[in-house]
Amino acid sequence: MVHLVSAEQLSKATERAKSGNLFVQPTSLMRQYRVTNRDTGNIYVVDFFVRKSDGARFGQCTCPGGLNNKVCKHLSAAAAYHVARMIARREANRAARMQQAA
Repeated sequence: MVHLVSAEQLSKATERAKSGNLFVQPTSLMRQYRVTNRDTGNIYVVDFFVRKSDGARFGQCTCPGGLNNKVCKHLSAAAAYHVARMIARREANRAARMQQAA
């Protein structure tokens, strides 16, 4: 499991993810994603966790690097997808609240 502190921490993995042919899909579980490498057919599962006591964020991937607590390209790709998904959800909730207030 990797303690996620900053975007800079993911920078090298992000470059690898950009050059890869990765496809990210959410699973039925919140904060869990399936990342498929379209070149090799390998599929890995990425989970994100938030520690309730202090809000610390963590990520974990089932690839060999992830299992050794490395920041991998799958984790980076899933993190980007997760952030975009949460922003869209937040904006949809905000728009719904505005419609209710009107």
